[in-house]
Amino acid sequence: MRKLGAACCAAVLFAALAAACGERTPPLLEPAGPRQPPTAQYAESVAPVIERRCAVCHGCYDSPCQLDLSSYPGLERGASKKPVYDSTRAVAAEPTRLFIDERSELGWRRRGFASVLRGGPARALLPRMLALGRAHPFAADDRLPQSLPLDITRPLTCPLSEEFDTYESEHPLGGMPYGMAPLSKAEIDAITAWLAAGAPPPLPAPPPPPEVLAQVASWEAFLNGESLESRLVARYLYEHWFLSHLYFEDHPTGPFFRVVRSRTPIGVDPDEIATVRPYDDPGVARVWYRLVPIEGALLHKTHIPYALGPKKMERLRSLFFKGDWRASRLPGYGREAGSNPFKSFREIPARARYQFLLDDARNFVMNFIRGPVCYGQVAVDVIEDRFFVAFLDPGHDVSVTDPAFLPRVADLLDLPPERESHSMPGELFLEYNTVQTKYLNERAKAYAARDPKQLGPALDWIWDGGKRDPDALLTVYRHFDSAAVVHGFVGTWPKTAWVMDYPIFERLYYDLVAGFDVFGNVTHQVATRLYVDHLRMQAEDEFLAFLPPNSRDSLRASWYRGATKQLDYFLVDRLRSGKRGTQVRFATKDVVGELLAKILARAGAAGGPPDDLNRCAGKACDRPGVGHSLRRLAGVRGPWVARMPELAVLRVRGHGLYSLIHDDAHTNVAFMFREDERREPENDLLTLARGVSGSYPNFIFDVTAGEVDAFVDAVLAIRDDVAMDRLVERYGVRRTSSRFWSTVDDVQAEYARAEPTEASLFDLDRYENY
Repeated sequence: MRKLGAACCAAVLFAALAAACGERTPPLLEPAGPRQPPTAQYAESVAPVIERRCAVCHGCYDSPCQLDLSSYPGLERGASKKPVYDSTRAVAAEPTRLFIDERSELGWRRRGFASVLRGGPARALLPRMLALGRAHPFAADDRLPQSLPLDITRPLTCPLSEEFDTYESEHPLGGMPYGMAPLSKAEIDAITAWLAAGAPPPLPAPPPPPEVLAQVASWEAFLNGESLESRLVARYLYEHWFLSHLYFEDHPTGPFFRVVRSRTPIGVDPDEIATVRPYDDPGVARVWYRLVPIEGALLHKTHIPYALGPKKMERLRSLFFKGDWRASRLPGYGREAGSNPFKSFREIPARARYQFLLDDARNFVMNFIRGPVCYGQVAVDVIEDRFFVAFLDPGHDVSVTDPAFLPRVADLLDLPPERESHSMPGELFLEYNTVQTKYLNERAKAYAARDPKQLGPALDWIWDGGKRDPDALLTVYRHFDSAAVVHGFVGTWPKTAWVMDYPIFERLYYDLVAGFDVFGNVTHQVATRLYVDHLRMQAEDEFLAFLPPNSRDSLRASWYRGATKQLDYFLVDRLRSGKRGTQVRFATKDVVGELLAKILARAGAAGGPPDDLNRCAGKACDRPGVGHSLRRLAGVRGPWVARMPELAVLRVRGHGLYSLIHDDAHTNVAFMFREDERREPENDLLTLARGVSGSYPNFIFDVTAGEVDAFVDAVLAIRDDVAMDRLVERYGVRRTSSRFWSTVDDVQAEYARAEPTEASLFDLDRYENY
């Protein structure tokens, strides 16, 4: 039942447009109609409905028909028949990023977007789609019919107004809201009144408070210094911050800002330079780095908060400007000149660059996972369903401690964008294998020279975050076609773990974030995926190097059953630590679990609070309560697990939110396609976590504290579809439930109370049809 989604809610807008548009159908490039004066009506009564009922499915590049309803400009832009996600295109698509690639309604019309408002009440698309939904209502609280396609990869029609009659006859269940509970009369009335008034735009957003503007000015001054060193560091920061939502520590709930490259300097309104990648040629002699407010609703899948403040500025000055290094030139732009950070920023000390990444490691890993890539089943099947991440301490990373190492191997660390323009996927595979073999051989020689007795790494080679930074240890979850990252080691000891050094960390960022183009062609998408294969194996090999030598090969082979004959497994990314020992002492046969426990214990407060849901120890575990009841599900294998959603939210009224995370077992994650053939559902297990660990809840269970034990009993008793149906009927909140929207609102509110800085809208287009 995974893989399901919904193009849920554009239809709240499909109310009567009688006075909104008139009867005339304007030409394709003509805006929707006479522009009404701005009013507060949209912000006060319309935006809350559109954001909480529409943007929750229409708010990213995977929005059906590119209809982005997270803001008024997205509604005004309308819809397009061209999908953003296309794994077969031979030529990159023209980017269509809201707020970036066009700023006017007419500009979007030129790019093929059609209004969803124009045409009058007889021809406008919105009221007709709503009428279709009302003509074919779904039974309340029942499972949707199997004839209704919900898979997010399903073909979309995206009809224009003149095509609606055909659409209606071919898709009678395709009205709006699509496959969801109906909206309330008050919600429909709010939209109807706004449309009847001519759909006036909102009033301009008020400026940020004066104290925020002062901090914006301070940071813009910092980012636009005149020295070569300042300009080089500013470019490095920009290329790592361009997707983040920047905020100030004394305003933890916003406003949030983007850092952009502008044609205009400080003191003049920003004029953003729209390029696909942050290192593309801006076309001007000098860029100015400016902070511009985030527009529209905050969506969890793209909300990547990053704190700025006096301490952060002092930290950056200490990292980047207190040494005796000097810049001699600014790097070039473009895929060949700018895509390799080890060349572009070679004059900035590697220690500064690596520590910068470590200071906010979760943020940068979150950039791999969130951001604009809102659908990525092929991309995320390169990782295990749950694994732990630690980092090599800078003092033991040869790329940091040996100033000659990175310059010597920089050509071997080229990223996919530099090579893909002149290569086919097969050629890229061979190129990557060749250069990665050379790089890893050079790396092995460098460590051997530093460790002639082959003693191997010690426990203090793992970065401990100074015993206080929670970014030192991370857990990554994969939810089939999306992923999440949280602080600490959450869950039972996983099958695999990573240890990342600076070259792995930086390359992952430039492969998956700075260098990735969601509008790119098939070669680009395949190249990105192939490169991550190497980085995953290298990070796993770094972890294995801390284990006893006689356990490494067998463990690694168990992670890659069915893939041990691949060229990159046994030749390119082969274990090069075979002759090296380890200075970590082991007392049990569970060397993976023992090493992870040692890493966690050494980190102290940086490791976060104990995971008392999945790895509880001591008398406290016997105390009755919600946690005690839920622990019976943690880490348990059984036939019931495979039937659970990838990410279920459990709301325990009065006790907060919990995540029930389905860890899918695989023989290996070394292949790009046919994942089902590598699944081992009998080895699936469940991980528990407090809060919501992901952007795409696949289902919600809603129980009282007194029902938790009975809920757990019902879950453990699942053996077939009948038992699953009983569980859902008693405790679940179906898409058609009469309390669906109120429960979603409650979940959002509880999340906002618990995580005010990360508070943002969860996406419902993968909500399953149980």
